[in-house]
Amino acid sequence: MIRPSKPRQTRTAEVYERIRADIFAARLKPGQRLKFPDLCAAYETSVGVAREALVRLAADRLVSVQAHQGYTVAELSIEQLTDLTAARVELEPLTFRKAILEGDEHWESGVVATHHLLALREQAAGASKVRDDSWYEAHEDFHAALLAGCGSRRLREVTQMLRAEAELYRHWAAPLGADVKRDLAGEHRALADAALARDAELGPELLHRHIACTTEILTRGISEGTEVEA
Repeated sequence: MIRPSKPRQTRTAEVYERIRADIFAARLKPGQRLKFPDLCAAYETSVGVAREALVRLAADRLVSVQAHQGYTVAELSIEQLTDLTAARVELEPLTFRKAILEGDEHWESGVVATHHLLALREQAAGASKVRDDSWYEAHEDFHAALLAGCGSRRLREVTQMLRAEAELYRHWAAPLGADVKRDLAGEHRALADAALARDAELGPELLHRHIACTTEILTRGISEGTEVEA
């Protein structure tokens, strides 16, 4: 019996997720050209499906369209990272401060639950600091929970958009910062503690430092020409 092929939309979503994962893991490296023959062979798909997946990735700013070159993996850019960080360190601490002041007990519960899961993922990563997709998912859930208590929907949406844009940089910062002495678990614990203590002064300051530290690590790596490895 011949099984029906998967709908094109489903196939596109699968290829999109696989390419996205390979970009985050740096198996596809910054600035690498994405040639359709190679993509079709690697992901066992058609040119049409591959192109649709790349269009979605371009919308996520994970892929760029270069004149006369076609699609390439987004490049590490100090200028773009600096501009993105400047916006984040202004808006995320502000949103966190409002969350601390306005969040209810459900917000507190969300912070506790997501931090607990992130702490478990940190333990699983151990001294090797090798973080899998479950760590990154828990990390995003925790940071989203910190800001969820803010009563301004627009502030929450804007900060989430900026965090999504920075996600690729955060993935690439991990191998660059592997030798940096940084207590990331401690930083997350301090953020959760400040939230639960309703410390509207300390919490935003800690978040500012947290964001800036990741940017510093990655900027140093780019400046020194460090290769991002899987």
